[in-house]
Amino acid sequence: MEGAYKRYKMGKSQRKLMEAWNKMYPVNKWECERAGRIEMIQGNVNEVMRERCE
Repeated sequence: MEGAYKRYKMGKSQRKLMEAWNKMYPVNKWECERAGRIEMIQGNVNEVMRERCE
């Protein structure tokens, strides 16, 4: 959210929660494929997914 919407800032506790979820539920193959399809259609890159799918 912060990357896409510059005016949005997460609080410290919210950031910790997101980081915990990221560790508990890593990106899977289908999510990477889906992100790639969306990128091809929309023409914009989801930097978070790109970083995790490499």
